Parts: sequence; structure tokens; C-alpha cells
Amino acid sequence: MGLYDKTYKSFAFGFETEKIKSIALPLLAFFIILVIIFLASTAIAPKPIEARLLDNPLNLQEKPYTLLEVKVTNVTESDASNVSIVVEAANKEAIFIGPGLKEKKSLAIIERGQYRKLHFLVSPKSGIEEGSYLIKIKVTMNNKLFEENIALVVKPH
Repeated sequence: MGLYDKTYKSFAFGFETEKIKSIALPLLAFFIILVIIFLASTAIAPKPIEARLLDNPLNLQEKPYTLLEVKVTNVTESDASNVSIVVEAANKEAIFIGPGLKEKKSLAIIERGQYRKLHFLVSPKSGIEEGSYLIKIKVTMNNKLFEENIALVVKPH
């Protein structure tokens, strides 16, 4: 009975090394699969706010404005009523945002797990310099505040 024989008992409990390998490897594989499932489920969970600019970067010689599409998903535990959506530029002197004179919209209700898409007009003001400009999106639903930022890249020439 040598050190490298298959019948060598490595623990005082009497387990053989081959039996430990045959038990430990499937347990390790099962644990790795559980971790992958957990990471995948958190990656595909819906976000409360998804935003995209239809024209980004925005070349002002081609088009003087773009549309901001905001998708608001109710990720809370119950239906949300009086949902408030506020979209504002960090630099209000350079960027105009709104469906008119307002940059705030409200929704009467969003059912749990459902979404609504809203559109906002984003228009750089005259004399704007080339660069990126931050747009902040804030959504309040069921007394919870959700925030998202998106950058508009402006190319005036």
C-alpha cells in the first residue's frame, strides 16, 4: 500500500481520494452553473430607465435637433400611479429639452413589469461649442427615485 495507490486513504474518515474526486467535481460544476444562472438573471433584468438619442453624434449642419427616446419600466413590486419623468440638461444654456416648454411628463399608471416609451425634443442652442453635453433623466414611481444619464455629442461644423 503505497502513497500513490488508488486505495490510499487520505483522511481519517476513511474516504479514498478517487471517491472524493468523484463527489467534489460534480458539486463544483453544480456550483459554477448556479453562479452563471445568477449572473445571467441579473444581467437580463429590466432596467427602470433606458434612454437613447436617435441621432448621436448630432451634426448641426445636417439636422438642428434630435429626439431622446426614454423607456420607463415599472420594476417595483406593484402598479405605479402618477409616475413623474423629468429630463433636463446639465447645461441648460446650451441645450433645450422638451416636448414644448416643459421638460417634465407624467404618466397616470404603469402596471407592474410593463413599460412606456416617451420622446423628448433635444435641440442645441445657437452658438454651441463642439463637445459632449450631459442629459439627466429622473423617474419617480411608487415613491422611489431612479436616475440615468446620457451624453449628447454635438458637432456644430
